[in-house]
Amino acid sequence: MRRVAVVTGGAGDMGRAIVARLAQDGFHVVAADLRGEAPGAAENVRLDVTDRAAVAALAERVGAEGRLAVWVNAAGIFLPGGVTEASEADWDRIIAVNLTGTFHGCAAAFAVMARQGEGRIVNIGSVSGQVGGTAVHPAYGASKAGVHALTKTYALEGGRRGVACNAVAPGMLKGAMAGQFSERQTERLARAAPLGRLGEMTEIAEVVAFLAGPGSSYMTGAIVPANGGALMP
Repeated sequence: MRRVAVVTGGAGDMGRAIVARLAQDGFHVVAADLRGEAPGAAENVRLDVTDRAAVAALAERVGAEGRLAVWVNAAGIFLPGGVTEASEADWDRIIAVNLTGTFHGCAAAFAVMARQGEGRIVNIGSVSGQVGGTAVHPAYGASKAGVHALTKTYALEGGRRGVACNAVAPGMLKGAMAGQFSERQTERLARAAPLGRLGEMTEIAEVVAFLAGPGSSYMTGAIVPANGGALMP
């Protein structure tokens, strides 16, 4: 029976890197996104993570056709801007995608994996969910803090059912998100980390692959700080 990995937000910068990395490990990777397709995915599907029924239907379909081994909640949105400019509409949108969408993914994957008696859920959090953030809508850090709490909740329940749930908390990465800041802001963010640079999407994908693989068999409820040393909890 084929091992299936679902990656929400699979067409984004990080999603594409994760899809490619999991494919290297032999997973049948399903990239789920509203915006496009991921090169290297075995299957691309259109998915709105705020649609709970659609997310659940994808998990059930994948579980019926193979073994749902891994579910990665990588769908997310990021909006720059200060606290004083933050709108309620943007708050609702960010929370809906980043937090509620991750909840939908966790719930859908957990239902299938618990029946199987095994599976790995990997959520994408953020250092902003641990320390907050400046020049970014406050909903972003709030949503990612919620993702970290969700991760621990599903880990507590999943431990009795063979389902592990972990998260990665990246710092600032090269890509579309960093591109929303000025060059000066980006340089300052890079210097803030002891490693003195922005992270690469492929570096986060390596952490996800570790959490999806056998090497993390004694890990659950972890929030892995892949942030260049910017935060050392």
